[in-house]
Parts: sequence; C-alpha cells; structure tokens
Amino acid sequence: MNKLFQNKKLMAIIGGCLACILIITIIVVGAFHNKTPSVETPSNTTSVDTSNAIIVETPDTETQANSDDSTNAIVDDGSALTPKDNNSNNSSTNTGQKAQNNESTVNSKDTVNESNEDSGGIQIGGGDTTTKYSCGSPNHHCESPETHAYILNLELEGCPYCGSHSCPSFYGVDEWGNAGYFPKLCPKYDTNKDPVYYCQTCGKKTGDGKNGTCVQFVNDCYCPNCGKFVKARTCHTCE
Repeated sequence: MNKLFQNKKLMAIIGGCLACILIITIIVVGAFHNKTPSVETPSNTTSVDTSNAIIVETPDTETQANSDDSTNAIVDDGSALTPKDNNSNNSSTNTGQKAQNNESTVNSKDTVNESNEDSGGIQIGGGDTTTKYSCGSPNHHCESPETHAYILNLELEGCPYCGSHSCPSFYGVDEWGNAGYFPKLCPKYDTNKDPVYYCQTCGKKTGDGKNGTCVQFVNDCYCPNCGKFVKARTCHTCE
C-alpha cells in the first residue's frame, strides 16, 4: 500500500509539473504571438548645438513669390511677352514705332489712291465703258465693222428684185435691233422670186423633195426620203 501511495504521489507531482510547464508554454507562445515589432519613428526635432552653428535664414515662399512677381511681371505689348522692369522702355519704343509705321502706311495708301484718281488710273465701276459702234453712214444700222462690210456688199450687188443699190431691204432691223437683209421691205418684192420659198431653177416650192417640192443637195448623195442618187446642185423631187 505504501508503495502504491508513493507512486500516486509521484504521479501527481509529475502531472503538476507538466501542467505548470504547459501553462507557461501557452503564456509564452501567446505573448510572442501578440507582440508586434515596434517601429522607431524618426524624431521631427533634432538637437543641434547652437553655440557654434551657422544660422541660414530661409526666405518666406509667399514673400519670395510676391517679390518675383513684382520684379518680373509680364506685360503683353501686342508683339511679345517681355519682363516689365527690363524691357518696358524697349516695348514702349517699339509700340510707338509701330504706330508711326502704321500711320505712314495708311498715308502712303491714301496718297496712292489720290494720285490714281488724279492721273486717271483704273477705276472699277462707274462711268460708261461701252461705246456704240457707228459706221458713219446715215441709213445704216451697223453694230460692228463686219455688219457694215456686209451691208456695203449688198449695196454693191444691188437688189435682185428692183435692181437698186440703195433698196430699203438693205437697211432694215430685226426684233432685237440688229441690221440685216430683209427682202420683203423691197417695193418690188415677189414671193415667187424668193429662193427661200421657190426654186429659181424649176419654179417648184422649196422643201425636202416630198409632196412635189424641190430640194438641192450640196454634195452628191442618196436622197434620205426615196433613196435615189442625186447629183450636187441639181433639182430633185421624190416620185
């Protein structure tokens, strides 16, 4: 019995020691797990020995900006950006020169315009630029030298109806006022003698060859209506 009791007592001691070791182990592990590394933050202030230190004064940023703005203010003179203090005199001088140059340019333009007006230069608009043609003949209504030559030829040949060299048919005008030859104005005009209406060779009415009319071709050809071959400048009537 005593031996058994001693064994139980030994077992209790061992168990108690194990329990203590286990508790200590749990505490150490938990403490190590929850422990966070401490980060050393640099101090904003450092201790400096001011007995022999050289103090450098830093100018205020705002003050420096204001001083820079006052000394280097930008002024737009219309041609470039220049600092106010350094080039203000130059900019004013350039501006004055430009104004004088502009005035001289305007004055020179006005002088040129006035000289052109006085000397009869080119003018756009105004004035009568068209001159009506006149051949000098009282009975003619010629609007150009070509028309005048045509009327002169008519006068030289004479009228085919009355034989006059100053027939009224030479001096008529159309609905637009243009001169020309108008045979119906002749007092002796005859429709049968007018080659526009009647053939002066065979006496038939002029036409395309159909319905008893006469046609004359400039070149040898086949009539487009009847297919007959027709010699140039000959009367042809389709049959």
